[in-house]
Amino acid sequence: MKIRVALTAFILMIVISGITKADMAFKQQKELKLFQHYAQASCLATAFSDGDIHQQAISALNGYREFGAMPLEAYQELAEPMQQWLKKDYAMKAGKQNNLMKCIDFAESEIVTKIYHGYADKAKS
Repeated sequence: MKIRVALTAFILMIVISGITKADMAFKQQKELKLFQHYAQASCLATAFSDGDIHQQAISALNGYREFGAMPLEAYQELAEPMQQWLKKDYAMKAGKQNNLMKCIDFAESEIVTKIYHGYADKAKS
């Protein structure tokens, strides 16, 4: 429960600080960053299957998808590698898995970049 409260506070802090910097800055991001952010939000929605974090992650991934230009297949191809990534051992000293770290690392992983590059040409046409 403490992790959920801390994660919610962390997400809210990021959202609030981002609002003061720019109005929906993600609209100006490069396509790769939008795709990576989508991967992270999708991972979070999967790892935290209910509650506020899940709802916010779903909202975020829909936003990244809406403003991205990648074909639907690129987003769908993330599902299996994401499931495998979530099975990785990210145990903390207390023994609990840190799913937030898993999702951040997944979004920045070579597999996400490889999927992106496999569909990038289709996104331009």
